[in-house]
Amino acid sequence: MNRDYFNLGVRPKSAYVQGPVRGIGARTNIQANKEYMKSKNPAVELYAERWEQGLDIWTGKPLEGEDLKDWNNQRSRKLLE
Repeated sequence: MNRDYFNLGVRPKSAYVQGPVRGIGARTNIQANKEYMKSKNPAVELYAERWEQGLDIWTGKPLEGEDLKDWNNQRSRKLLE
């Protein structure tokens, strides 16, 4: 089998694996995971507020169609608990 057509380039691992956050690491008292989570909390809170109001979490527009039906089903299950 001629493999000329299947020649794939290979990137080094450093090109696609994220490393530690610069300036945060063993030499400081800051833990990278905690700093990452702290930076994500505002977005998560916004998405939770939108969901509770029946809005699309990404756009903030009211849910429609199947999305609204799914939201209503989940809300009714939550009320039964």
